[in-house]
Amino acid sequence: MKILIIRFSSIGDIVLTTPVVRCLKKQIKDSEVHYLTKEKFKQVLCENPYIDKLHLYNSNYKELLPTLRKEKFSMVTDGLKL
Repeated sequence: MKILIIRFSSIGDIVLTTPVVRCLKKQIKDSEVHYLTKEKFKQVLCENPYIDKLHLYNSNYKELLPTLRKEKFSMVTDGLKL
């Protein structure tokens, strides 16, 4: 299962999603977890061992959308809504 977690808001909200990422990786066998956030929050997530791929948004969604579509995610969610 390929999962995309999206979180653009504050660093605090992003930090609150890290347990969700860990639980997804541990509880869903063979899961691949991707995370989409703003470029300015990269440092908060780039060393997280449970994130397989980090996608960064820097105000040009037209460049980002084709890349995300190619991934063919099984699930896309807001990190705090799980």
